[in-house]
Amino acid sequence: MTNKDQRYIRIAQACLRAINETSTDKDALQENIRKVYEAIDIAFKKEFLTIEQNAAIAESALKKICELSARESVSEAKTIATAALDALQQANQPAKHH
Repeated sequence: MTNKDQRYIRIAQACLRAINETSTDKDALQENIRKVYEAIDIAFKKEFLTIEQNAAIAESALKKICELSARESVSEAKTIATAALDALQQANQPAKHH
């Protein structure tokens, strides 16, 4: 089992324990369980999308730096790294809702 799967299961189990401790109606319990799994799926997809986007930005910058020739300066590498850090910061800003 992957770490992602293990995290998912631990979170789901904690949520389900909370539901089990508060629900008395069996039909309501099953619906609450379904809603918990759905909410966890959505949250995980959102979180991992952000992580994957950040990794792609960092990987792109590292590849560009790696491709610099010996004649190109450290300042060019710093420019690439700064641009990547700025992109990461922008990507991780909370979305503005209108």
